[in-house]
Amino acid sequence: MAYSGDLLKINGNTIHGLSCYKIGYNKLWKDADRNMNGDVRATLIGIFPKIELTFRDALTENEISQIIALLDLPYFDVTYFSPKVKNTVTARYYAGDYEPELLDKSRGLYKTFTVSLVPVSKL
Repeated sequence: MAYSGDLLKINGNTIHGLSCYKIGYNKLWKDADRNMNGDVRATLIGIFPKIELTFRDALTENEISQIIALLDLPYFDVTYFSPKVKNTVTARYYAGDYEPELLDKSRGLYKTFTVSLVPVSKL
């Protein structure tokens, strides 16, 4: 059965205006190197799911303002749909750099932009 709830929440606030939602299951390794035979030797620290969000064109000034207020927090709780567990997961994240760009000054609309949400801890 397909998931029908909110795709993403930051600190309990549903995030609207998404045009793309992508999860990268990034592996973090410790003491990684190769021996003379070319074999990798490393210790897996864990999987750190990075979430990449793309916001649609024509977000309003109010929508952008709300999104920026959440993304500018040093750390925040993200509740997101995880295809791995087929349900929502909540974890602590921070936002990477992002660049909202003005689309139409007279109507107060903004162009599409992308931001990465980076997990603080492994899941």
